[in-house]
Amino acid sequence: MAEAETLSHSGICVHDLKEAEDFYCGVLGARLQGAVNFFTEDTLNGRSVHQAYALGDFLFAVALAPDFMPMPPDEQLKGAMGIRHAFTVEKAAFNQVIAGLKGKGVPFEGPVDHPEAGPFGQSVYFKDPSGNFLEIVWRRDEDVVYAAPPDLDVG
Repeated sequence: MAEAETLSHSGICVHDLKEAEDFYCGVLGARLQGAVNFFTEDTLNGRSVHQAYALGDFLFAVALAPDFMPMPPDEQLKGAMGIRHAFTVEKAAFNQVIAGLKGKGVPFEGPVDHPEAGPFGQSVYFKDPSGNFLEIVWRRDEDVVYAAPPDLDVG
């Protein structure tokens, strides 16, 4: 089996697509890339109803949860519940992120200092309106240059 080369995208289940759009675009600065399956026949046949967003070069989908998702207590801002999505910013922009969360009235925990021997510097932890755990982190190795992604243009 061939090894995977990189992460293509991830999916986040939410209770309300409009509320998710307001949060991910209005608070985190994502850009809406497109929406899929908003036709009633599609949803009745079990096809996904989701929107795609981009943050930098990372693509993620926000999809309506097919069933009820248990939400963590309001006061719990850090955890996994199976998944936590972490987004990276440059160290120089980290305080702007904190100010932005405060300005938008988003409760958060942190900044939390990570061990000096590791790649992460500091993180803040918070939740989206559906209760998904999120993290913003700056990395100590942000100046490391990794190999460029392969050119997959075959045409």
